[in-house]
Amino acid sequence: MAGEPHSDSASRLPALTIAPGLRRALPAALFALLVIGIYADALFSRRNFAGRDLPVYNLPMEKAMHDAYARQRLPLWMPEVSGGRPLLPNPNAGALYPVRPLLSVLPFPVEMRLFPVLHWIAAGIGVVVLLRSLGATPGAAWIGAVTYVFSGVGVAEVFFPNLHPGMALLPWIVWASGRPFARPTTKLLVLSLLYGVDFLAGDVFTIGMAIVSSCLWIVLEADKRRHSAEFLLLVAALAFGALFAAPQILATALWIPETNRGVLGMKLFESLFFSIHPLRLLELVVPFPFGANWSLDNGDVWGWSVFRGKALGMFTTLYAGAFALIALFASRTARGVGFRFARVLFLASFAIAALPSLIPSAWEKFASPLPLRNPEKFSVTIVFALALLAGLTFDRMREVSFSGRWPLRVGALLAVLAAACALFPAAAGRAAVGLTGASAPMVPVASRKLPGALAEGGLLWMATVGAIDLLRRRSRPTLGVSLMILTAVPIVANRKIARLLNEEEIFSPTPFARFLQRADPHNAYRTLGESAYQAPSELMSRYAESSGAYTDSQRRMWNEHLPALWGRGTVFNRDFDSGDFARMQSLRVISFAAAGYTDSSPFFGSLALRWGIRFRDQEPVSGYHPFGGDWLQTWDELKDARPAIRLASSWIEESGALPAVRRLADLKVGEIVLETGRRARGSSGGGIVHVFANDPEHLSVETVTSDPSWLFVLRGFWSYRTVLVDDRPVDCVPAQIAFSAVPLPTGRHRIEWNEAMPGAPISRWGPVLYALGLSVLWLRDRRRRVA
Repeated sequence: MAGEPHSDSASRLPALTIAPGLRRALPAALFALLVIGIYADALFSRRNFAGRDLPVYNLPMEKAMHDAYARQRLPLWMPEVSGGRPLLPNPNAGALYPVRPLLSVLPFPVEMRLFPVLHWIAAGIGVVVLLRSLGATPGAAWIGAVTYVFSGVGVAEVFFPNLHPGMALLPWIVWASGRPFARPTTKLLVLSLLYGVDFLAGDVFTIGMAIVSSCLWIVLEADKRRHSAEFLLLVAALAFGALFAAPQILATALWIPETNRGVLGMKLFESLFFSIHPLRLLELVVPFPFGANWSLDNGDVWGWSVFRGKALGMFTTLYAGAFALIALFASRTARGVGFRFARVLFLASFAIAALPSLIPSAWEKFASPLPLRNPEKFSVTIVFALALLAGLTFDRMREVSFSGRWPLRVGALLAVLAAACALFPAAAGRAAVGLTGASAPMVPVASRKLPGALAEGGLLWMATVGAIDLLRRRSRPTLGVSLMILTAVPIVANRKIARLLNEEEIFSPTPFARFLQRADPHNAYRTLGESAYQAPSELMSRYAESSGAYTDSQRRMWNEHLPALWGRGTVFNRDFDSGDFARMQSLRVISFAAAGYTDSSPFFGSLALRWGIRFRDQEPVSGYHPFGGDWLQTWDELKDARPAIRLASSWIEESGALPAVRRLADLKVGEIVLETGRRARGSSGGGIVHVFANDPEHLSVETVTSDPSWLFVLRGFWSYRTVLVDDRPVDCVPAQIAFSAVPLPTGRHRIEWNEAMPGAPISRWGPVLYALGLSVLWLRDRRRRVA
């Protein structure tokens, strides 16, 4: 009897429940755990994402920003690239994007492991929040997030940390555009803040995608009676967002006119080079129909003609899971909220990304109307639209009868094609090459790769069909199994795109870089990548192909931005983003002409290019002589090279850039040409240069001269810096076409050189006006409500 009251009270205990807020947050939390689990090998080991644009361009730029913020400075300048050029004004850097200073407290390799994972999580949660706001179930929101983040485009964003923030922000911006906030000022605050952060991230294409998506949502999904008010609010949000991001916007606007793309523009060929060939629609069915381009091994790819002579596109594949494609067709007549927006966005994005690939080749020589590149970037909105359709259709398939006959037929067709390619590989290879217009040598590669690619696509497709069949059984266990299958399909297909290498394989200096750290500890000189001036190296090609060490071969070239990872500089590296000054590009062209002459050493030596590196089967540039190397490369030295910061021994003054260019060929050892606006010659007995500080943002030098001279500084010439000689402002003049020189009178002088952010005196008020403007609007709105 003693136990009965306890039994009764226990039976009356309430059942375990989950709070509504926690229940709403559960899909987002689980998705974050999924991303962390999938990329645990990167997060919890000393392994980093590698390949493609990361080592040659993005990682060096990211390290420059990380180091500047770690020093509690703004990342204004990057001295290791092109002899020194601005960093913050370049929108491809996104230097003011808030996540970068926040992560700068971590070691750089850790930051670069965490950066993409955080943005994958943010992108997925954004899709979950958006779909839930449209009335989707948690399972449907989950499928939308998986489709977006684990699509080939989403995973390949790991190679583009300059683009990844825009992809992560897109679903949040669309959510804020369509959400009916209680107060207009609240919506204005949220939407303007999201756009402001997007503007700070810097990528013009993802900003444009967000604006177009907001407009499409208003036109297609908002109440027609609200169109005017919604557009007005959007314009206000963009204006306030521009104020929030004014420091970046104005700095970029002042930088562009002096760049190569701003002065010379672009040809259509360059602007449209990365666009989507219509045949790439096959990638929505088969992840890698044109070869294993995810492996970054050229020998595994046969569809070069589809990628305009490349092994792959900007994004490795468009594959977003078979369910996304099935949803696109299954929802073609659906009329619920979000369906029309997603369909129109998909069609418009694909048209913008694909139509440029069809222009006649004769047109490609014409000037591009805008100095922008890569319409393939619109792949982001292609997979975003597919993700929304996948989520919305997931619920519809559970409620409305769906005929699974045509997906079964597609699966059967893929199985037949895979079997035929396996049984008749030569014929299949010839047919594929003929269809795509590839060259005959690609037939054996196509014969080898097609059976496996089609079989993979078929298996993933049939797994998806099976998952759809489970959806119609309306039980929780079958729903769970269906969700697991639909989640696994894009992950299994695309996880391999994000390659990982040991931290040391990416960040550790090469033997040549380690030598420079010993021989040139003060970084007084730069390195010439001689391979760019010689015929392609067969030894290099054999090494890269046999080892498969894609990143290691890049590390040895010294023609990219990569040496900046070790604090080592180049001058004539490749202008990866067309972001060099126009003067620098002109000097680069001159360098190729100069390398063909036997008396070019004064030219290269005047630019502090003491060191050179080439492959053993290549000849040295004139004046460079070998002093070391390894089995693959030879290290050269130009003994007459002058330091990057020095007093000029002799100089020629000219009235402008063109006369100065003509003088370059006549310069003697140690001589420089200056653009002072007059014609004259001069010389100096020399002196002493003591460099106290040589940070990217600040240079402090003391000089002693016996007669008037010029201080030459290997930093790109431009207006947005302050140079003080004995606390008095002094103007620099162009030296050696692209660099800078400061006039010095006789005696001892202290030079304080500070790089500046263009437009800062004005643009710094932008965030202040943003806060004041929104505060005024919020207070006015509050008073109206109280009244």
